[in-house]
Amino acid sequence: MPEIHNPRLVLTPVDHTLVASKLDELINYLQQQEFISGSAEIVAEHRCYSIGENFLYQVSFLGCSPTLFSDDGDQDIFISIIEHSDVSFAFSSEIPPPRCPHCQKTDKSWRQYFQHWTENKNKQEICPNCGDAFSFVDMKWKKNGGYGKCFIQVHGVQENLAVPNPAFLQSLQQFTQTEWEYFFADN
Repeated sequence: MPEIHNPRLVLTPVDHTLVASKLDELINYLQQQEFISGSAEIVAEHRCYSIGENFLYQVSFLGCSPTLFSDDGDQDIFISIIEHSDVSFAFSSEIPPPRCPHCQKTDKSWRQYFQHWTENKNKQEICPNCGDAFSFVDMKWKKNGGYGKCFIQVHGVQENLAVPNPAFLQSLQQFTQTEWEYFFADN
């Protein structure tokens, strides 16, 4: 059974409130593009797939020799797709403090804001630096966290060791009619 909460590269629409209106069509598209292959294994509501034949054309590894398979021949990297009913937050455990969406200064109170947000999605916070109000989902994480309802996750990828190719992000945008972004998570 795949480990869902391992280091991963996460792709999601820039508008984090959007869902793939037809998730099955998105999955079919990813299979046609040979980003994923095989049939889904369901793990904790995630649809898990093997990497497809064109995966290495769609994701660039930044190290010298990426390891896609373990010594016993099993894939170390797999892809999961999940759609949440509400906006979800995923992040890296090594996350630096995020930045205020207004003044761009770091704010170390993010865990408190996260707790408020889990209790009330509409809660507004006040930046201790500039005094402007913002929602937790407006905070800027660079590539160390992000929000969304639809996540395409490449599991087994350590932070900053792989990125989606711009052409692949562009193809997702053309297919879904919305811009996509990526970040890293391990929780």
